[in-house]
Amino acid sequence: MNNSPQKAQSFFTAHILPAILVFLIPGFSAWFFSYAESRNDHEALVQIETQVARSADSTAADKAKIVDFYRRHPLSRILASSDPKAAPVQAQFEPVQFRYATFRWMKRIAWTCLATIFLTFVMVGLSVALSLRSHSAQYYALRIGWPVLRTSAAIQVLGQGMLAVVLSYWVTAIFTDYYFVKLIFVMIALAIGAASALLKAIFGKLDPRFEVAGETVSESDAPTLWQRVREIAAKLNTPEPDRIIVGVDPSFFVTENPVTLGAEIHHGRTLYLSLPMLKVLAVDEADAVLGHELAHFSGQDTLWSRKISPLMQKFALYLQALSNGLSLIVAHFMHVFWKLYGLSLSRLSRVREFRADQIGAELISADAMKRALIKITCYCEYRAKTEQGIVEKQKVDRELNLPMQLEQGYAAFLSEFAEKGESVEERVPHPFDTHPTLNNRLAHLGFEGGSALHDPELQQPAPNSWYHAIGSAREVEHRLWTKQQEALQSLHSMSLAWRLMPDDEEQMALVREHFPQVIFRKKDGTQAVLEFDRIQLPGCATPILFKDIVHAAVDDSWGKKRLTLFYKQEGKAEKAKTRCYPTQFKCDKGDLLGGFGFYFSRHKTAEAASEAAASELAAA
Repeated sequence: MNNSPQKAQSFFTAHILPAILVFLIPGFSAWFFSYAESRNDHEALVQIETQVARSADSTAADKAKIVDFYRRHPLSRILASSDPKAAPVQAQFEPVQFRYATFRWMKRIAWTCLATIFLTFVMVGLSVALSLRSHSAQYYALRIGWPVLRTSAAIQVLGQGMLAVVLSYWVTAIFTDYYFVKLIFVMIALAIGAASALLKAIFGKLDPRFEVAGETVSESDAPTLWQRVREIAAKLNTPEPDRIIVGVDPSFFVTENPVTLGAEIHHGRTLYLSLPMLKVLAVDEADAVLGHELAHFSGQDTLWSRKISPLMQKFALYLQALSNGLSLIVAHFMHVFWKLYGLSLSRLSRVREFRADQIGAELISADAMKRALIKITCYCEYRAKTEQGIVEKQKVDRELNLPMQLEQGYAAFLSEFAEKGESVEERVPHPFDTHPTLNNRLAHLGFEGGSALHDPELQQPAPNSWYHAIGSAREVEHRLWTKQQEALQSLHSMSLAWRLMPDDEEQMALVREHFPQVIFRKKDGTQAVLEFDRIQLPGCATPILFKDIVHAAVDDSWGKKRLTLFYKQEGKAEKAKTRCYPTQFKCDKGDLLGGFGFYFSRHKTAEAASEAAASELAAA
């Protein structure tokens, strides 16, 4: 309760406030160009009054009539008129017609942007509210809301980009009687960048692949498992899955999304089973899990997920493409609705998880469902902590035997898990949904979290499991664990390469494995050499060590990126400075600017890690 105002303030600051910025450019433009038009009208009227007063060809009455006309009809209104009778007067003011036309069009664009923002808030807000009702409502709300958001984003990017460019000239021209060419060019570049980002978002292609690391299990290889799945599907009055995939990832799930398995794409209904977790679940507990997963088929959860997923992916693609430069304002605006749709998805996800838990409990037993939930949650936490501990070690374990570590240590971790009060707030990872916490799920089944964790049956090893009913389980698990361990060792090796300041040959070899020497060349043959801890530039007698670099800056010089390095010199008090144009130096991996940024970032990361470790050691 005490944190709710802080959370509300944090949400407002992080999401609502940035979105309000979308009103800034069009709102200011609507005021400014009205002001500019009014100011020019006043200046024109003063000039007209002066000229009329000096005229010797008109009577006092005629002069008063002319002045009265222009006071009642401002020049901006005359030039905007489409009445043919106004044409002779408009012709007299031809030199300023373009200026006034600019003011008129900028006001129209500004008000169009503002009206679009308002309508977007109304229409998309209603679609978000509608999405809270059901899966089908969620889908149709996105079908309605997404085109509105996409159109609105296009109007804002193009409209606000144009307003920003014109403002960059007229604001300074009106208030200072001067304009800044650099400012105008910067705004033009930002506007072009925003338009390019929009085109990238519009024509960006989705990657529909959902890659799964596993192997299919045929009915001949696991006849009793397939029979049990059919029996449960029949009880739920839903078709059986088209395939069962087993793997070593810590998850059970079902999906109707196309699944990429190796080089093949499988369509239809897929049931995924985790072999390591099947080992720790008794048959009745695994049956409860099967009932839970197949309940997602019977409730059409997977059907609607398959329909909604592409829309959310397109939404995410837009946000990613627009999250730079001037278009960032529009990305913040869209991000509010992304969060709101996310809240809607999470809410319905929790509802369907509770339903699936209840069905699993009714099919088998509430106790079996309870124990399955606890064991699965515990295994996921244990697996994550074990792998994180491996990655944090200061040496790559070439003899890593992760499956044995997990099997031998699970029982002790389960006992420890049951003793921790915070365990009930753990979540189970899932590729599609945000699951409720363990405590919420147990409470929905009628169990109190603390007492459920102390069920003595939890500590009993599974006497038999569905793992043993899969004839190829051992071979499949060995193949998949081999790949998984290689990936983990590679991740650990790369992580160490980023964190280490090598002080022996073994560490040096590891860092150089991921950050080898790279030679970049210009067209004239001049070369620059990059290593994990230094850079050798043409014109420098010795390499510049990263540890000696005090400051590195990149700026634009005549349309080219220029890198400036300030660094300490041995035996000299003053700092040295060198400059180069790194994009002119290239190799098959890219240019020197990108390479230097990557290697220098590694050095600073390792430097910070080394300093943190030294501080911890000193404190200890």
